[in-house]
Amino acid sequence: MVRRQPSAVCEQEKILGGAVQRRSGTEGPFEVVGAQFDAFEVGSEELEGPGVVIDEPLVAAVSPGDPAVTYLGRTSIPLAGLRDRPLISLPRGTGLRGVLDRACAQAGFQPRIAFEAAAPPFLAQLAARGLGVAVIPALTADEAAGFGVRTLEITEPKLRGRVALTWRTDGPSTPAATVFLDLLRTRLTVPGAG
Repeated sequence: MVRRQPSAVCEQEKILGGAVQRRSGTEGPFEVVGAQFDAFEVGSEELEGPGVVIDEPLVAAVSPGDPAVTYLGRTSIPLAGLRDRPLISLPRGTGLRGVLDRACAQAGFQPRIAFEAAAPPFLAQLAARGLGVAVIPALTADEAAGFGVRTLEITEPKLRGRVALTWRTDGPSTPAATVFLDLLRTRLTVPGAG
């Protein structure tokens, strides 16, 4: 489903302790959260976890004829270069959108969101049709070619998308969940924790 701004957007996630977002209404023993800030802290008395399990750069995906890529064979674009461009993004309430909104606010502007969609591959497809610049997790060269886009590293500042796995502090509710949690604790490591 595509949402065209300025229509209302349903908040799909909520902020916990100002540091992470999680899907509201989930009842399972584990949750995947999108971290919005550089420092990842769960910041909730209800959740704990091993921290970030996915950490990848965000890029600007554009159609191959976009002026951003034809300008001197550019391979990167400063965030300020997106100031007046129509952007294609995940909806408000998602971790990646929070990263984009926060970075733009720190750079002194509000992003001009032209389209929103819930899946990064669909964002890339909209960008391939020249409808704007999609801000998405990095793609391999083959993936970008498959979507019909060129990607530019977003710089000044570099943006990153982070995903973490968390669980309730009162522990898993089933024996299978307990075994799975023990496995996660031994296999997943927090970046930078040696």
